[in-house]
Amino acid sequence: MNAIVTGASRGLGLAIARMLALRGFNLFLIAKNEETLQKIKSQIESDFDNKVTTFLCDFSDVTATDALVKKLTSSISSVDVLVNNVGAFEMGSFSDVSNKQVEKLFNINFSATFKITQGYLDSFKKNKAGLIFNIGSIVTEFPRKDLVAYTISKFALQGYTKMLCDELKDHGVKVTEIIPGSINTTSWDGIDAPKEKFIQTKDIVDTIDMVINSSKGVNFEQIIIRPTNRNF
Repeated sequence: MNAIVTGASRGLGLAIARMLALRGFNLFLIAKNEETLQKIKSQIESDFDNKVTTFLCDFSDVTATDALVKKLTSSISSVDVLVNNVGAFEMGSFSDVSNKQVEKLFNINFSATFKITQGYLDSFKKNKAGLIFNIGSIVTEFPRKDLVAYTISKFALQGYTKMLCDELKDHGVKVTEIIPGSINTTSWDGIDAPKEKFIQTKDIVDTIDMVINSSKGVNFEQIIIRPTNRNF
């Protein structure tokens, strides 16, 4: 069984990768830090008896993403689980958001998912099986005017995910958008925040694990996960 995880070098992506390794998947992990990826590869292969293959990509660079998709599809003919986790978060209001910021976040938060998923669309249909997880954001439920570029990019991701659900519903392929509030990951390191009140990475990992192990005829199209304190 093969699983691809983007943004796999830390935080949620790393936690998801370790869960998938425990479940027996061969892993194809993508991030932009080569040193960190190699450490993770050695760690997982030591802790679990799984094959781990790594790919480098800076998803803000369209050319790099296109090259990655070619490498992936030529190296891995069939994928059982695709976790589109890579994402970037930047502040920016209507008065100060720039075209450059919108383009950057659109490339990372939407285009990366779109291009990788499209690369395997025919394979998923042919196999009549598989799971696709897109990590969205609570901003699609409660848009924030101080996160203009980020919010736009996550709405694009949500729109694509909904259409993907409809496209694949007759092919036995499950598509799930995870919509989380604030998650306690390394992204918050050095920031004074009540991280103990946030969603914990295990909560997201357990949710994905539940979907993977759900019965064949059910699909969780959207799962909203929020802290009990709804300020986060």
